[in-house]
Amino acid sequence: MPDTKSKISFSDLDGFLKVAPIIGLFVLGYLQTLFPSKAEFEKVHDKLIQMDKKITEMAVLQNAISSNTGDIDQIEDRLRMIEVEVARHKAVDSKGGRKSGI
Repeated sequence: MPDTKSKISFSDLDGFLKVAPIIGLFVLGYLQTLFPSKAEFEKVHDKLIQMDKKITEMAVLQNAISSNTGDIDQIEDRLRMIEVEVARHKAVDSKGGRKSGI
């Protein structure tokens, strides 16, 4: 019976070694498209830094707005107290005016 197992010959290996560098270059090219270049990475890094600065600025503004809101609420409370006192003075003056006029 003849042996049907095929052995790898030198010509098969030679053909593979001719094609392997081309396949390797395609694989490397594909892998480079998956990751950003250094320039693109720097752009993304700069944008992230700018976004961080803007977020920090927004946090500072939010704190200032919260503080101002508290101050406005206190002003409204003080204004109500002043209105109550003015009303009391008017009531006292009107009562005092009636007594002196009678």
